[in-house]
Amino acid sequence: MRLAFSKALVPTSLDSHALEASLSLLVVLAALNLASPASAAPPLTALRADHAVTSPAPAAAYDSLRAPPISPGDEPMSFEIQPVELAESETWLRAPFGDNLLTDPAQWRSQRSRTGLGKFRFDYNRVDLVRTGLSIELQRPDTMAPRLGAMYEYSFGRDRALYGVQLEQPLLPPGRLALGASIVRRSDHSELQQVDDLENTLALLLGRQDYRDYFEREGYGVYLSWRVPDFSTVSVHWRSDDYRSLAKQPQVYSFFNQGGPLRENPAIEDGTMRAVLLRFERVTESSYRTRAGFYHWIEFEHAGGSLGGDFDFTRALADVRSVLRLSPATTLSTRGVFGTTATGSLPLQSQFTAGGVDGLRAHAFSQYRGDQMAMAQAEYDVGLWQMRSPGVPGGLHAIAFLDMGLAWFNPDHLWDVGNQHFAADGGFGFATAEDGLRVYFAKNLQTSGSFVTSFRLQRPF
Repeated sequence: MRLAFSKALVPTSLDSHALEASLSLLVVLAALNLASPASAAPPLTALRADHAVTSPAPAAAYDSLRAPPISPGDEPMSFEIQPVELAESETWLRAPFGDNLLTDPAQWRSQRSRTGLGKFRFDYNRVDLVRTGLSIELQRPDTMAPRLGAMYEYSFGRDRALYGVQLEQPLLPPGRLALGASIVRRSDHSELQQVDDLENTLALLLGRQDYRDYFEREGYGVYLSWRVPDFSTVSVHWRSDDYRSLAKQPQVYSFFNQGGPLRENPAIEDGTMRAVLLRFERVTESSYRTRAGFYHWIEFEHAGGSLGGDFDFTRALADVRSVLRLSPATTLSTRGVFGTTATGSLPLQSQFTAGGVDGLRAHAFSQYRGDQMAMAQAEYDVGLWQMRSPGVPGGLHAIAFLDMGLAWFNPDHLWDVGNQHFAADGGFGFATAEDGLRVYFAKNLQTSGSFVTSFRLQRPF
């Protein structure tokens, strides 16, 4: 069984069972209150426990229904009959790539009056053991003030301080053109291994699974970015990074299956990589009611040559995603990943991988590896029933999904996708909410094997 988690299990909104019981009680009381034949109130559309009475019917119609006060100065409880407006729950959709030190200014602006933001960071994995620290952001997107993002972590297993700082200075009003610089030292992993820290921590503690392979990356870079409205953030980067292999710790603790096997952390090709990159990144705002958006991460990278360094290659990677609300109860999510290497040889840390909970959910972790890649995923979500507290959907959702993809090597550096025999997985699942706890049952559609079960706490893409 595969375990994967990506959000905290503790609910942050009103419990749906308590809400349902409260609403049922209110409906009964309202029915008793309106049972008089003289009542000409309109049908119930929604009910809210309140002490004010409003309705499309004249107020006098309700005055006749009121009982005399029990004692002078006391008033009986009454109920308001009116549609309940649900708060609009807004989220931002972003492909999880990059160092994630600075939030996109449009997303930050939607948070309104917040100038600074601090976050606690925690991770437990097989090379760092406990890694913990803090991150902070300072932004004022409506001004020409610089934007700063920084993080500090400490790896107790490696006795190593880790850090990251990114500074971005807008150049011209209204700040869409900016010059930036960053410096990092971090425990990194392949950008296609997209299980986040919390999810991976729980998977290792509860299921003795680590869904990432690690290496240390230490370096610095500068960039020029241009935020083009309704298109993408276009940026050009120059980077110099040192890559170092990391080993699995000899004692890695898990709550369950402590004696079970745990994958070794593979060695990478150590060395210095100097590269220029052209990147397109789009984030999009999505609300609960619309639940739609198109977003992407596209990157062209050239390393070595006249830039120097120990690696020489040219590659491209694109991750394109879409979420579409088909009806109030149905959502279709799609993802396409495309990778190719035009020249040179990719080091292990830059190769494309496919397989595992990130894609091809019935296959083993990174089962396929290569310098070429293609993958397509689709997930159809149907809300069977919902009990909503303000702005927070809940209930039971049924899911059907299909994954198809492959990573392979081509000695002639050709993206010969037409000559490949793609792996295909399909299955079904259930979720407590559109972005809540979910369980998947995935099967390799090309074999007669059994289902592979995985748990997530948010949609995988």
